[in-house]
Amino acid sequence: MIIYDLICTKGHLFEGWFDDADDYKKQHRSGILECPVCGVTEVQKVPSASHISLKRRAAVPDEGVGKGALLKQMQEHVERNYEDVGENFAEEARKMHYGEREQRNIRGAASWSEYKALREEGIEAVPFPAKPVPREKLN
Repeated sequence: MIIYDLICTKGHLFEGWFDDADDYKKQHRSGILECPVCGVTEVQKVPSASHISLKRRAAVPDEGVGKGALLKQMQEHVERNYEDVGENFAEEARKMHYGEREQRNIRGAASWSEYKALREEGIEAVPFPAKPVPREKLN
């Protein structure tokens, strides 16, 4: 059994349980993977906090921090240190890459096709799950 963190094109993060890596590939190619929140079938694997390699032991925020807590710390770090450019993420990344804008840390929203196009242009961009909205702020 293998567990992957998955994200849909609308930004919902969820886990997928598979017999093995080939099972994931087979289900992904066939289009049967589906977001349990919104039903979107365009999903991708995202780096799992438990699989991120840290070169120095001292870089681990708190000894014994669980996967969810580490992801929360990462999300908070991105919120504090990256400028939110919203839906203009791909456009801003291109402008920085081609020297039209000053280099800076940015975050925002992009579709999977925009991420793919950025990668094809040699622009590094990584989909990262946003911090969930607290239940009391939902509708």
